[in-house]
Amino acid sequence: MTRDDLAGSAGDSSQRARRAPALLLAAVTAMAATANAPAGQTRRFVLDTPRTLADATANGIAVGADGTLRPRSPLTAVASFDEPLGLALAAGGDGTVYVGTGSPARVYRVRDGKKELIGELAADQITALLLDPGGSLWATTAVPAALYRLAPGAAKLVEVSKLAEGSLWDLAWFRGALVAAAGNPGRLLRLGTKGLELAAEVQDRHARCLAVVNDTLIIGTSGKGRVLRWNGDGPPGVLYDSAFTEIAALAVAPDGVVYAAALTGDPTLGRPSKDEDEAGPTVTVVAGDQSAALPSTEKGTATSEILRILPVGAATTVHRFAKQIAGALAWGDGALVIGTGLEGELWQLVDGAAAQLDTVDAAQVVRLAEGGHCALVQGPVRLLRRSGPAHGTFTSPPLDAAQPARWGEASVQAELPAESRCSIRFRSGATAQPDDSWSAWTAARPCGEGAVAAPLARYLQWKLELAPGPGDGARVNGVTVSYRQVNLPPEIKDLTVHDPGEVFLKSPPSSERIVDVRHPDLSGIFTTLDDDAKDAEGRLGKRYYRVGYQTLSWKVEDANGDPLRFTLDVQQRGGDRWLPVRTDLESVSLALDTQALPDGLYRFRLTASDAVANPGEPSTASTLSSWVVVDNSPPHIVARREGGAWVVTIEDAMSPLTIVEWSRDADAWQQVVPEDGAVDGRRETIRIPAERGAHLLSVRAVDDHHNRAIVALEELP
Repeated sequence: MTRDDLAGSAGDSSQRARRAPALLLAAVTAMAATANAPAGQTRRFVLDTPRTLADATANGIAVGADGTLRPRSPLTAVASFDEPLGLALAAGGDGTVYVGTGSPARVYRVRDGKKELIGELAADQITALLLDPGGSLWATTAVPAALYRLAPGAAKLVEVSKLAEGSLWDLAWFRGALVAAAGNPGRLLRLGTKGLELAAEVQDRHARCLAVVNDTLIIGTSGKGRVLRWNGDGPPGVLYDSAFTEIAALAVAPDGVVYAAALTGDPTLGRPSKDEDEAGPTVTVVAGDQSAALPSTEKGTATSEILRILPVGAATTVHRFAKQIAGALAWGDGALVIGTGLEGELWQLVDGAAAQLDTVDAAQVVRLAEGGHCALVQGPVRLLRRSGPAHGTFTSPPLDAAQPARWGEASVQAELPAESRCSIRFRSGATAQPDDSWSAWTAARPCGEGAVAAPLARYLQWKLELAPGPGDGARVNGVTVSYRQVNLPPEIKDLTVHDPGEVFLKSPPSSERIVDVRHPDLSGIFTTLDDDAKDAEGRLGKRYYRVGYQTLSWKVEDANGDPLRFTLDVQQRGGDRWLPVRTDLESVSLALDTQALPDGLYRFRLTASDAVANPGEPSTASTLSSWVVVDNSPPHIVARREGGAWVVTIEDAMSPLTIVEWSRDADAWQQVVPEDGAVDGRRETIRIPAERGAHLLSVRAVDDHHNRAIVALEELP
């Protein structure tokens, strides 16, 4: 977002947030939307809310719900695994973490930095892990599908139930019982006295993931990509039918809002489906076996999206990724944390705005726990956890000044405990996304106030580095950068000379369509009509006619959005002087009385200036009209009697004739065809049959400047 000098100091972030335009989609959108401020005016990029920080790139710095930036401890590897697939994760309240792998299917316990194998199961992969309220660890497998339990204090996992077909994908503790998501076919299973029993059928290929909200079970499916709701009895109801093929993950916020990650994929992890009833591309969300096929959605092609589902059941898309595949979700620190591939990244969704939180050295973030502070990644498979001194970097989205700009002061509003370090650097470029053509990063300078040393350019980006000292509480409340656009000259798109006599008025005259000026202004010899009327939305107004008037209209754009003033001059062919017609015009059209000019050829010169907004460095642009005929003289009519007809010759010195007609004895006017077949030249000859007796014959001629001449001929007996 930008702000001019009149907006005052940017010291109070909450006040700025109240003044900021609501519902900005991203910081870049906000920057471009303010391009209509004058070029000479100082503007500001102010980034102090989650929405203005959207699409930023961070490593270890989180965006708070109030728009502040706070460093986090880095994600550090606490365990590594030799298996190619890491698929399941469960974290206990005492810091113990359980990891499930694939090819082979193994379950590990990681505690106090030590990894312990607690079971290798007869299956291809561990698909889900869950710690129930009593402390038991539950595990599901695929190929074949089975349910295992590790009781508190037990030494090994024990098989509890096994399916004859399909796979198990997720587990949830719902209404005092263990519930499993299964497919294919899609169904919910509840653990009973005889093992896993059918609780409800799911109208999709797979029940893929589960989440519990109060007394409701939320189910994400694969095949049709739906979000379902189940109260424990009867069939599940549909909350949302996604344009994607799979709901890969669910997370619940404290207020009961459910977030879902939708993507194109298949939970069989690379094995082609045997079903023939579901067509469409699939994506395997595992390292080393991925497809670039994208779903076609109502809003275009994308790889994945994040859905927000309100407690009342309404669902909306809150973020759509263009490249990343969102496959893991967790709620923590007041924000939704999103784990993605094809490159391992952590993102934050705060107040509907997404920004990158971390980049991990892996192909994919598979599962999240502990509010996003613990992550299972693969490519290679490792368990990461936040630990150690907090520090990180935060790179803003590219900021668009709309035109090349000179950068001014940058202010970083930071709260730094003793021994904390905060620095900022800048770079600029001419492309919307940074590339090799951008300038190098400037040298880092301490946070606070100081000049931006980046070269003149349209786009700017800043990078913040924050490293707190021994204490906690370091934060950045906002970053403000001032700039001034380079003043570019106006661009005259068009200068139109309308047909002679045409005038355009914003309101109709009091009578008929013939306009008469009874009280011309005294500003010069050129009387004008309605020259103070601004051309709203490019409309000239309704067309009327006034003999002797010539209308000009123009279209002019200013790249800086500056208000413009116009000057119109006129010059006669063969002359070397320009005569002023009007100066300091605000309108984009002018109807002038050309009767102040002698007949002849003229052209007009239009000059546009942005001096009002740029008094110190105004820019102008000029253009010439085509040559215009000024003709205020009527045609000349000569008639002679030749036998039984009148031969009438009409000639106009400047303009072609448009009407030639005659009337006998005040009867209606009759048009006549000239000898050459059409009334279109400056000289025409017509023949009118004579009649016996005493009559009055009138001949009228009009040229294309609406000048007219009439002669009366007396026919004698």
